[in-house]
Amino acid sequence: MSWFPDMGTACMIAHGDHVRAVGWLSDQHPFPTGDTPPEFLARLKEFCRRWDEGLGPLVWDVFMGPHRCELCGRCVASGNIGVPAGGVLFAAPEMIAHYVEVHKYAPPAEFVAAVLSAPLPGTREYAVAVAAFRAVALQQQLGELYRPGQPPRA
Repeated sequence: MSWFPDMGTACMIAHGDHVRAVGWLSDQHPFPTGDTPPEFLARLKEFCRRWDEGLGPLVWDVFMGPHRCELCGRCVASGNIGVPAGGVLFAAPEMIAHYVEVHKYAPPAEFVAAVLSAPLPGTREYAVAVAAFRAVALQQQLGELYRPGQPPRA
């Protein structure tokens, strides 16, 4: 899996001023460690369990193939999660729950707060919360072909 710095505006699945990458770890780069609240880990695991339910609302590709944890080799995952927080979309690999639980990765406080308060993928509230990010992604992917509220060009 590719490494991206925490809170950067680009990662494997999304990019832009609204994006904050979190949890794109590598064995070649140090990362912050520490304890996280148990309720955060439980909710993060639920986001990761539902990763595929966030694909449609975010218009993200399914996955880039399975990835094995570079830190221990014992976990394989292939999804990505999007966690909305106002005008920011946190983008993280599905493996982030493994990093937090097993390797004691301590994500940024802003991400922890977002996970605890954001609606879960697969809910109407989630679709509403990520609607603006969906529009940005469609604009990035389709360019001039994307014209919200207008009929397609012939």
